[in-house]
Amino acid sequence: MSSLRIVVKIPTGTYPELLADLGTVATRARAERLRVLAMIGLRDLRHGPSRGHASSNLQDPTQEGAADRKKSANTIIRKLTQGL
Repeated sequence: MSSLRIVVKIPTGTYPELLADLGTVATRARAERLRVLAMIGLRDLRHGPSRGHASSNLQDPTQEGAADRKKSANTIIRKLTQGL
């Protein structure tokens, strides 16, 4: 399996929403968060934005919401990697 090493510098004023989101994630988890966001973006480019349960949980600040988001993200990643 091949891999790429990518170093990303995000200027403070360029993508404030992305920086705010990544600021809430543990330092070691940020690369995975970027991978998930990239895969979601690719899916949306190919198939259009998703609607329904997974997107409604993105705004849920509770611990239960975090578990639901993680489960949804894992499901999305599994489905996307199957399509590659």
